[in-house]
Amino acid sequence: MAVIMENIPKADFLRVLDIGTGPGFFATCLTKRGYDVTAVDYTEAMLCEARANAGEYNERIAFYRMDAQALDFPEESFDAIVTRNLTWNLERPQDAYNSWCRVLRPGGIMLNFDAAWYSYLFDEEAAKRREQDQERVMQSGVKNFEAYSEGYLMEEMCRELILSRCRRPQIDVEMLKTAGFSSVEVTPNIGERVYDENEKINYENMPMFMLRAVK
Repeated sequence: MAVIMENIPKADFLRVLDIGTGPGFFATCLTKRGYDVTAVDYTEAMLCEARANAGEYNERIAFYRMDAQALDFPEESFDAIVTRNLTWNLERPQDAYNSWCRVLRPGGIMLNFDAAWYSYLFDEEAAKRREQDQERVMQSGVKNFEAYSEGYLMEEMCRELILSRCRRPQIDVEMLKTAGFSSVEVTPNIGERVYDENEKINYENMPMFMLRAVK
């Protein structure tokens, strides 16, 4: 939240869109801090979880089931957009960035926290770095976030996704400029500030980046 609030300064009335809200973390925390929040997700199941997690703030958040690649909101509906770990699994990331730019007001800010997830499927060096991370996790005895039974299904899916095969965040910068954003800044290892200690061990060689784009 500190990182977000540094980049979208508090105002008397700031309309924030949380895209791919998942369990509603961003939506709830921003609502607590006085922002006017709208949250979208692709599945009703995740929206139900987000509403439950929002607790007393549930009624103050506008939840919608919506495709992040084709938002239904009118043009210039929001002052800021926040999203985390979403763009990597989109089939049409350029459409998503186009849509996000459209619903932002001029001067509006988009913050995207993501990483080059599953790049190891296509990049030899990335595969070696992943092996190092896995070895470190085993030696440290912390929870292995990639050790789950459906992992092979995720890999199958990611072999078909565009961003798994691209250099990130370089390709994102190009897409954001194509979408119409006037400026794009990259913080290459924002995970140093936002990851907990277990995440830092799991993903030392898979740094999270932050994209800050201004319309």
